[in-house]
Amino acid sequence: MQKIMLIINPTSGGEKALDYKEKLENKAKKYFEQVDTRITQKAQDATHFAEEASKEKYEAVLVFGGDGTVNEVISGIAERDCIPKLAIIPGGTGNLITKLLEINQDINGAIDELDFNSTNKIDIGKSNGHYFGYIFSIGSLPEAIHNVGIEDKTKFGMLAYAVNTVKSVVTDQAFNIQVETENGNYIGSASHVLVLLTNYFADKKIFEEDKNGYVNVLILKDASILTKLSVIPDLLKGDVVVNDNIEYMKARHIKISSDVELETDVDGDKSDNLPVEIKVLGQHIEVYSQPKA
Repeated sequence: MQKIMLIINPTSGGEKALDYKEKLENKAKKYFEQVDTRITQKAQDATHFAEEASKEKYEAVLVFGGDGTVNEVISGIAERDCIPKLAIIPGGTGNLITKLLEINQDINGAIDELDFNSTNKIDIGKSNGHYFGYIFSIGSLPEAIHNVGIEDKTKFGMLAYAVNTVKSVVTDQAFNIQVETENGNYIGSASHVLVLLTNYFADKKIFEEDKNGYVNVLILKDASILTKLSVIPDLLKGDVVVNDNIEYMKARHIKISSDVELETDVDGDKSDNLPVEIKVLGQHIEVYSQPKA
């Protein structure tokens, strides 16, 4: 019997996620013999539900939520004996993974277009014991993201993140960092470190090639406003790797450490302080989405 588990974060979709519960269940019933719904109430609920789906050998898990909820589900199914296929309905503020998969950002549109016969395999990152599907970062950006409350997310959307980010980057400082990879090392000053599982940053393509099984490591060396401003034109052109203020590496195994205590972030959620070890799990999860061009 083919089974699917629906995991719904009730604060998603502008805190109207449960209004879509029946439509989601009806959609799933067209493809699966058994449809079980779980509603999250606290942090890590989605992970525990996803672990249950893996243990009970569900064919698929459908998650309706933002990047944090999606990350929890990924954490629950990654590196399991049975890895259910993953369907995602975007219900958060950023919805970064669904944007990369070109999933409709309108909730009703995403449900209508969901095709349980079409999948793509995606890479997953693992930082110490934490999994991520899009980005690992160090610097003022994580703090800016973590300081945005649910009410501000719901009311202002991406603007809430933008305001906090601007406030943060104006005052951020550089730190000493050591980055070790199989393709080279970096020891020196940095104000931000980004580890991207894709060739996109937000909705901007910054590398021509998207190589499976590898991450793109970007290190912004300086904390000055002038340096940040110098990066913007190259970012818009997709030429950040030639900017002298950015150290760039492509790798599948990264170790990052520092002589000061630094917070890290995975997919918009607070993670371990340094040091961390990051590994790429290539083509690890099968996601319901349209075939890539």
